[in-house]
Amino acid sequence: MTPAPSNPTTRAWLRIAMRELAGGVGGFWIYFACLALGAWAIAAAGSVTEAFNRGLSQQSRTLLGGDAQLSFSQREASPAELAWMTERAEALTRSASVDVMGRIANEGGPGDIIRQIDVRGVDALFPLIGEVQLDPALPLAATLEKREGVWGIAASQTLLDEFGLAVGGRLELGGVDVDIRARLDGEPDRLGKPGAFQPSALIALDALREMDLLAQGRLFRAGYRIIARPEALATFQQDAEAAWGEAGMRYRAPEDAVDGLRDLLDMLNTFMSVIGIAALVAGGVGVAQATSSFLESRVESIAALKALGADAGTIRAAYALQLGVLAGIGSIAGVVLGALSPWMLQLAVGDQIPLPTAIGIFPEPLLKAFTLGLLAAVLFAAPALGRARATPPAALFRRLGGELLGRTPWFERIVSASAGVLLVLVATLGSARPLVTLGLLAGAGAAYVVLVGAAMLIKRLARIAARSARGYPRLALANLGGPGSLAPTIAPALGLGLALLSLVAVVQTNLLGQIRDTAPASAPSLIFRQIPDAEAAAFDEVLAGQGVDVADPESYRRAPFILGRVIALKGRELKEEDVAEEERWVVRGEIGMTYVGAQPPEAQLRSGKWWPADYKGPLLVSVEEGAAKGLDLKVGDTIGFRIFGRELEASVASIRKVDWGGFGANMAFVLSPGTLEAAKPFHTAIVMLPPEREQAVMTAVADRWPGVLVFQLRRTLETAADLFDQISLIVTVLASVVTFAGILVLFGAFAAAARRRRQESALLKTFGATRGAILALYAGEFALAGLAAAILGGAMGIAAAHPIVINVFEAQWRFDWAPLLAVASIAVLSAAAGGAAVGWTTLSHRPARVLRSA
Repeated sequence: MTPAPSNPTTRAWLRIAMRELAGGVGGFWIYFACLALGAWAIAAAGSVTEAFNRGLSQQSRTLLGGDAQLSFSQREASPAELAWMTERAEALTRSASVDVMGRIANEGGPGDIIRQIDVRGVDALFPLIGEVQLDPALPLAATLEKREGVWGIAASQTLLDEFGLAVGGRLELGGVDVDIRARLDGEPDRLGKPGAFQPSALIALDALREMDLLAQGRLFRAGYRIIARPEALATFQQDAEAAWGEAGMRYRAPEDAVDGLRDLLDMLNTFMSVIGIAALVAGGVGVAQATSSFLESRVESIAALKALGADAGTIRAAYALQLGVLAGIGSIAGVVLGALSPWMLQLAVGDQIPLPTAIGIFPEPLLKAFTLGLLAAVLFAAPALGRARATPPAALFRRLGGELLGRTPWFERIVSASAGVLLVLVATLGSARPLVTLGLLAGAGAAYVVLVGAAMLIKRLARIAARSARGYPRLALANLGGPGSLAPTIAPALGLGLALLSLVAVVQTNLLGQIRDTAPASAPSLIFRQIPDAEAAAFDEVLAGQGVDVADPESYRRAPFILGRVIALKGRELKEEDVAEEERWVVRGEIGMTYVGAQPPEAQLRSGKWWPADYKGPLLVSVEEGAAKGLDLKVGDTIGFRIFGRELEASVASIRKVDWGGFGANMAFVLSPGTLEAAKPFHTAIVMLPPEREQAVMTAVADRWPGVLVFQLRRTLETAADLFDQISLIVTVLASVVTFAGILVLFGAFAAAARRRRQESALLKTFGATRGAILALYAGEFALAGLAAAILGGAMGIAAAHPIVINVFEAQWRFDWAPLLAVASIAVLSAAAGGAAVGWTTLSHRPARVLRSA
């Protein structure tokens, strides 16, 4: 056994702490719950993210489909490139991805069923790693082979549903009949169910060649997955880029296959961790409240100790030890739940999340959560402990509590501030995105300070209003503005959670409105691609025959469509790291462009000017303002492109604003005419139509040009809205963690108020107040505090949402009162119900007994 400390002072505060802890910790569940909730959210975020990240690391080679992948846009590898790959490969498989129109006769309605299908052509060696999941479980080669002149396909469930087909059915694909020989349930190098976003199918690569879908100029991407020879693997990327980088080849390693998913997981981890810290901050009011209640229950003990000569340090150490032990237990409870969260998630959703996982215990996020829980406890409990140990014995004996206790000494202030600084440092330095985390924490901290300041203002206003009120309203306002007021407790704790929920609700309302209403009203109904250059005029005639006003730029546009890649800026070779991260999408691989003569009506020039409609000079380009900012381009600068295998340099003629949800040439780069016409690129057309006319136009085009692709934007927006609804639900649930912390604090406030209102209730009953009046008094008081928290939280949520909607998502601002009123009503009614419960509790005590014990 460890010998007892020899120092008498140490023995004294240890003995005090142990005896009081042995006496029980009744009424301390709010303290536990607030710390456990925040620690759980942080530990769960880190543990779940780590489980997914490790699973991705273990499966990255499978997700890529080999040791390396080389891909080419709009062409297959040349014989020389293929020979270079074969020389370094133990095994190699080829594939190509292309969009193709599927069509069947619609037996039960007008017009044929026509849908765009994501088709992937593969060779006999596919896949090199893993297995394709088919139903029935046939060999892939047998499923896709050509039988009696008809190719076979494996179709996703989405394709079967869209066309109303079953395995064994026949479908026209790109103008050629194919047989559906199996249902495609899984591909080893792709996550999720096949066809999650649009119908998809596997077909033999030779079938695509036979259909002439891999001809020059067609929009497809050819991929070559390789199991590399050991001696070539170490330098494969450097050798490939040195040999073929200038030829438009794109290289991907196993880690590249999961980088985007890792970024998404890191952002989710950051968001969930900040949610946990916000829950700790919101619950911090409960921690402070529970600490004060705990110390109030020890008034006689503290007074007696001070009267018998115990110094402030002994009292501080004794009660800090007790609070520390309790904080440690609460944080450990949250950490244990967080450690179990990966298993709980797997049990709850099974395989619905299409990410590989490696479940285990991950010490780092658990240690971080435990540390943040303890720091939050110190941050909020130290001031209350300081006030109690600094209060004179006479005041303690008089049982003066709350605001009449002494001021917080400087020592406890410094300890609390230091804990706050350490909390921010641990949270920021332990985050995958430190700047994002710091910004979110700064926002949460600023919101908390504003709410505390607003609570003080509410107290003052209530105190002033009480002077002119009469009857029970005066008592309710006096309670709200006097000692033991609920405003400093409910406004910061509940207000922070409601602010976050309001923020999520307002952003969700705006984005869903953009997807469901604004975008469909201004975006094209149909997008046609792969229109042959020689048939462009005939295409216009067919659409005019279907009632489309091809001369109206507000309802119809057609322009050449080309794929190009940015390779140089201002005469220097492009380096991706020099481009702003949010705009790197314009330099990662090929990007869609067009060339036009006259200035489109929607082009809003920010600087520069448009070229003449009949321009024939050196190549010029108009750049979207976000891309121009990310690439650091101004009018007059040069930008290098690789288009159709040629390297071209264009001068920036103008910078323009693009309404990405509007109708028109919404592209980052629009080129001038006179340079690219000789390549005779395919054209793209966009059409604005009522929904009931879409089918007729699609059928007319499919009859004349089976190879022309048509994209139904309305259907995609409906799918996007449903997906966004699901994501919003998850985000709302996560944000509710903070509100739940505020509710815990509210429950703590109910308990504290029930103790403090006993004497007041006894006096009211003595002077003739009825039970109904007392219940109404406390329900009104709590409802006023809840209303203040709802108004403050809602206002802060709206204020934070506006710049996010306008500047981040570049959506149109719209405001819907319904979700905010729903949140506010629940908060006010819950608070009123709690006040009534407080009143009922106080009424359960006999007035004489309460007054005698006062």
